[in-house]
Amino acid sequence: MIIFQKMVVAGVGLIGGSLALDMRRLGLVKEIVGYGRSEGNLRTAKNKGIIDYFFLREADIPPDVDFLMMGTPVQAIVPLTAAFLPRLKAGCIISDVGSVKAEIVKGVETILPSGIHFVGAHPIAGSEQWGADAAVENLFRRRRCILTPSRKTDPAALRKMAALWKRVGARVEIMDAEKHDKVLGMVSHLPHVVAYALVNALDQTKVDGVDLKNFCAGGFKDITRIASSRPELWRDICLLNRKAVSKSLGNYIRNLEKMKRWIDSGNGSSLEREFTHANEVRGQIV
Repeated sequence: MIIFQKMVVAGVGLIGGSLALDMRRLGLVKEIVGYGRSEGNLRTAKNKGIIDYFFLREADIPPDVDFLMMGTPVQAIVPLTAAFLPRLKAGCIISDVGSVKAEIVKGVETILPSGIHFVGAHPIAGSEQWGADAAVENLFRRRRCILTPSRKTDPAALRKMAALWKRVGARVEIMDAEKHDKVLGMVSHLPHVVAYALVNALDQTKVDGVDLKNFCAGGFKDITRIASSRPELWRDICLLNRKAVSKSLGNYIRNLEKMKRWIDSGNGSSLEREFTHANEVRGQIV
């Protein structure tokens, strides 16, 4: 069943591209158009059948778009939406897939004209891969997608976006944008900061001329996999959600300092108790 006639994906990467693939496969959209900064990436998207065609300038957005999906880095979402708005028809729904929600929802709603609707969304299905080459079908199956409506959100647009994400297999959850950012600041944004810091600590550690990178086994590689993510993307996420990330980072640093004191003093019982508690909590994570 067709939900949208003409969709523009701004930023045809892992998330936007995968959503487009699923919508095409399930017959949820008639036409998909790509937009982005890299013509090479857009050509890849066209060759993979993700999009029908593409454009490179905001002014060239085609007419009659009824769904604009913003898949760009988070700092670009509000200004790029503003550039598209004058050319969007009444009734168009705008959404995004950003990992930060409060500032984006506030920013877009500030500029949104009457008759154009915005529904903030965050499908929790990312990885360290990016670009059209990373797009795959069924990425969202059994993954959570958080929608973050505000008092200004059009109820019909919210229902339509919830139906779309359910059709591509996601488990839809409604959450306040501020609460979303506090949650993701801990469970997603903090781990990326930690992974980057750990890799840099490795690089800064010198042991008699030994290149420590040659000795990294599964544990180090597993815990630092996400440090392969795009640095500029995570820079923007940290800055746009700085309050929640800073609070989570502060809590983490206090835990590290506590364990350092126990190691320095040889307090094995406290260390074991801390490790046991973490082991039990980790077992509860689905």
